[in-house]
Amino acid sequence: MVKEDEGPGGALLEALQSPLRVQAAHRHGTGLLLEAELLRANRRDLVPFVLGYGARDDGGWTLRHAHAAAAEVTVTADGGYLFLSDLRPKDRPGHRYGGRSLWHHHPGARPEPRLLLGTPVGVTSYAAGATAAVAAVWLKDRARTLAEDAALRAHEPAAPSTATLVEADLWPLSAYHRPGETLRLLRLGHEPGRRGGPEVLALPLGPGVRLTGELALTPDGLRCAAGLARFLRGGHRRHGLLLFSVRRPRDAREVWFEDDLSEPVPSPDGAWFACTAERVARPGRGPRREAALVAADGSAVVRAAPGHPDWLRPRAWAGRDALLCVGEQDGRRRLWHVDPYDGSVEAVPLAGSAQHVTATDGEALVVQSAVDLPPEVVAPPLGTRRRAERGRPGRYPPPPALFSPAGSVSPTGRVERLTHRETDGSDWRSLLCLPREPAERPLPVLVWCHGGPLLSWTDWSWRWNPWPFVAEGYAVLMPDPPLSVGYGQRAVERGWGRWTSEVAAVAARQVRSALDDPRLDGRRVAAMGASFGGYLALALATLLPEVRLVLSHAGWADFAAVARGCDLHWHWLREYGPVDTAPGYRTESLDLTALDPGVRVLLSHGCDDPHVPVGESRAMHRSLDGHGVAVELMLLPGEAHAIRRPDNLTAWSRWILRACRSVLATPYPPEEALIR
Repeated sequence: MVKEDEGPGGALLEALQSPLRVQAAHRHGTGLLLEAELLRANRRDLVPFVLGYGARDDGGWTLRHAHAAAAEVTVTADGGYLFLSDLRPKDRPGHRYGGRSLWHHHPGARPEPRLLLGTPVGVTSYAAGATAAVAAVWLKDRARTLAEDAALRAHEPAAPSTATLVEADLWPLSAYHRPGETLRLLRLGHEPGRRGGPEVLALPLGPGVRLTGELALTPDGLRCAAGLARFLRGGHRRHGLLLFSVRRPRDAREVWFEDDLSEPVPSPDGAWFACTAERVARPGRGPRREAALVAADGSAVVRAAPGHPDWLRPRAWAGRDALLCVGEQDGRRRLWHVDPYDGSVEAVPLAGSAQHVTATDGEALVVQSAVDLPPEVVAPPLGTRRRAERGRPGRYPPPPALFSPAGSVSPTGRVERLTHRETDGSDWRSLLCLPREPAERPLPVLVWCHGGPLLSWTDWSWRWNPWPFVAEGYAVLMPDPPLSVGYGQRAVERGWGRWTSEVAAVAARQVRSALDDPRLDGRRVAAMGASFGGYLALALATLLPEVRLVLSHAGWADFAAVARGCDLHWHWLREYGPVDTAPGYRTESLDLTALDPGVRVLLSHGCDDPHVPVGESRAMHRSLDGHGVAVELMLLPGEAHAIRRPDNLTAWSRWILRACRSVLATPYPPEEALIR
């Protein structure tokens, strides 16, 4: 409920909870299948749905069917599709299924979906081909079949010991490790009437190597690519692929390239798996991402577009010579058409950033969004080869929206792009979100710092949404400092391992440059962010006396403490080196005593956060409180690194709005309406 004194920001926070949050779109005959999340009454968490829409004669869409608690669709050749769901079978009383099961929906005579695979702890992931699928499931270490797994579990005590002897850098109950269990792959058929149950595949893995759950299957269902993680001494980690024939899994081949390999996507002819190749970073040399092709038998790895600067990542094939990749360029995640045979790259026109891509022969369906564009589905044409100067969309217009389920919260504010030039001639971009109409007096400024850090302000966000704050009469400044992607490799290298000395320093100068705008009130400034953005917000407060309010969600000040205690230790090693000896942990950490005691600080943290231990926010709260800083701490039990539950997100956002009104003394303009 919106309280009477909350103003338009509170009303917009409420409105943002209602729309369908589309995440993926698939062509299904002449209709659409959407994967989306929706808030339902009496449910604390967002509920994932698979929604089937049919086309109307007037160009609109009609909902034909829906599956709740469902996601990860694969359209099948029989006109149906597979999906994962928490749905439980009605015809199997006494089952012991847990988590998500694999289902087959076939439109027509059978109205209910058919269960393909259920296990006591659920199906982690799957990939499907023409008539077969491969699924990743957790089985007891000694189990060789599903029946043996069920028997072993049946003899477990009701409350087994949770003591875990941790191996290498593995965490209990993580994506790579469950006590007493192993992530295994199963082969199963999905044709109606097919006999025979799932078969556990015997896959040889080297020492220290674990399956990650990433899976891809060639269209004929004969060859599979599975993601691998190799855990090395000292906390280091590498990522590769396991390539195998599903009929001869014992002949599997591990592929370890000079780069980390991940996110495999099979080619239409089954000859290749396109994947993301990420250079293994080290202190002084940052990562770089490229599209690579791995032969389906693991015999070769080649780069698909050597030297392309925009960090191409394969997402789908729209034909034998049409590999669709996403890649960051100048503040937008563009869609690129790559010919893997001649290495040519062409941009596909879009109005926003590509969030999810699926394709059939000659057609792509893209979920796109931008800071001022809620997620929508578009179908960019791929039939005509369009060469654009230097890979830019050029004169070709972006496609119209096919489906816009969140159009009701499209903002009527405006976004401006700002450029700050450093003394060395380098340019750094920011977005400035403003009310639709010019304000009568300078606006207080909220500086929002993105997380990552290898991200940019490219997408619509349901959590970090500037428009409720713009509705309250604030300007929201969103800088892309060094380490932001889409601005060339030099932008990454400049900030790699130099978060305070370079990233924060440049960001502070970006803010100062923006505050020269007479429309902005440089005396009323807040800095906010989450994760790396939470750290950066605190860093800006130590550098800019203009900052009067700080919000840091899951942020940190002590680099070494976070690196030692988090599950991303391997990443810290790549960027800064050994925790006990590398100087960067000390020189780049924040000195919170540099904060002006008059600054108000809001700290928040999910209690189940594996990436940044919650103890870091507790430690900062104690330190700041001891130095007389007005600091508040909001803990969120049941939340991990990001805030997922809508009620928690609303409470958190309202807490921030109240602090902004109190510290920045902003009267909201009640006549301003930012929702169409």
